[in-house]
Amino acid sequence: MQKTIKVRKSEIVFTIIVMFLAGFMAGTQFGSRSQEQLRQPELGGEVVVSMALPAVDSEGNGVVGILYTTVKPGTGKILVDTSRVLNYIDTQLSARTAATAASNYAKVNLSSVDIVYTIRVNASIIEGPSAGASMALSVLLALENKTSDNIAITGTINPDGSIGKVGSILEKGLAAKENGTKIFLVPQGQSTAEKTTRNTTCSRFGQMDVCKVNYDAETIDISSYLGMEVHEVKDLHEAYQYFNRTS
Repeated sequence: MQKTIKVRKSEIVFTIIVMFLAGFMAGTQFGSRSQEQLRQPELGGEVVVSMALPAVDSEGNGVVGILYTTVKPGTGKILVDTSRVLNYIDTQLSARTAATAASNYAKVNLSSVDIVYTIRVNASIIEGPSAGASMALSVLLALENKTSDNIAITGTINPDGSIGKVGSILEKGLAAKENGTKIFLVPQGQSTAEKTTRNTTCSRFGQMDVCKVNYDAETIDISSYLGMEVHEVKDLHEAYQYFNRTS
């Protein structure tokens, strides 16, 4: 004969509460340990880093703006001044993600500093997220008091430091070269581009010329085409090595 075991409702509630508290305490302890693993930034004061920011305007033409990143003692604020040239929501999100990625990579607690991103460009930029990689790297450079030299990068950024693909690489690269960039860093798999050439062929039919327009596409190596160094980088670690190499 099977026995039926009755569990009081109060016992179920008590068990749930105990499990919740145990999980909460474990999570709190884990969070505390994670915070302890992050070192405090060693800033002597306010540090400003400037970087070339390749982008495209509203008509698809390559332009180069300047990203000024200020890191100073503060309370963990992340501010963006774009002078209305970027989609504010996209740029604000990229700024916060960039700060998180930089913190994770450098193992630095940024709650004791303020980060201010200022973007200046004489155009209407339509790709806010593509500034993410530049934003993350500029924070790393500021923390180490380094300069960007003649290096530019385009790409989105993820909290884990991985760099995502963006559009108009060729146009951005051309603008970067004209601005004096020597090394152009692009997302993995984007060091080549498709270039389209317009060709017109005409045939004579009686008294008429019938012309046909063809568009021929070819894959080009951006580095060879522009005559500058172009390197693919998959994450902050690979990208930051180029700045260490030239410092």
